[in-house]
Amino acid sequence: MELQWIDDFLALCQTRNFTRAAEARCTTQPAYSRRVQKLEEWLGAPLFYRESRPVSLTPAGEAFLSRAHRLREEIFDARRAVLTASSHFRKSLRIYTTNTLASAFLCPWLGMQDLKSYSLIVASIAGCLEAVRRGHADICLIPHFGGAEEIAGLKTEEAGEDRLVLMQSPSAANKVRLENGKLCGPVMVYTPGTAYGARVAAMLEAYGVEISEAPVCESASAEALLAQAKAGLGAAFVPAMLAGPNLERCAVPEFFDLPYKIVALRR
Repeated sequence: MELQWIDDFLALCQTRNFTRAAEARCTTQPAYSRRVQKLEEWLGAPLFYRESRPVSLTPAGEAFLSRAHRLREEIFDARRAVLTASSHFRKSLRIYTTNTLASAFLCPWLGMQDLKSYSLIVASIAGCLEAVRRGHADICLIPHFGGAEEIAGLKTEEAGEDRLVLMQSPSAANKVRLENGKLCGPVMVYTPGTAYGARVAAMLEAYGVEISEAPVCESASAEALLAQAKAGLGAAFVPAMLAGPNLERCAVPEFFDLPYKIVALRR
């Protein structure tokens, strides 16, 4: 299997159109279709119903979708882990954290620690947890929504707290709002398989809320969604610590706010 096959698959899942997916992947449609076929041959099953318009996922495609996101994350996490094996330090504390926490929370937290030298590795939440369990990380700092299973057996220290908030630019012309159990307007979402995406999806399902139209953007990166929300392209669930003055909370019920703890974990 090749990484580009996974990216090809995810592009078609997003566009549901071979021509648009090929354009997004900067290739021709025949070359793109051949790569999708190679992935299907490798997996041993068709992933898409090609005769439907728009293109739809087969049961095998649905089963592979969440795994594709995880596979992609794990490949890049593996690369980060290999890169950190080469260090300027003979011996340093290895701290794993997410990109969001590294950019908005880590510095004040580090200022309260007595650290002489440390290596900082940015990874997904799953990558951080795996690193600390395997002994590749001395500490991992992650957002945690309260599930006990994922941190079982680890020493846990609460380092802070934050919340995901559905926010939008004050200057956006089309305001996102809740009408008759449907979230209306330009909404941006996290990709399936991400911790933030799973938490938002669980909340919407628990309260019977549906997104009325196809999301305008899907991304695994909170920072990417934040930038687009600030540009007025739609509303997104962003960590409050990132928001700043250029965003405002959408006019939705309080249950849309999703609090979480920031925890430091050690073996």
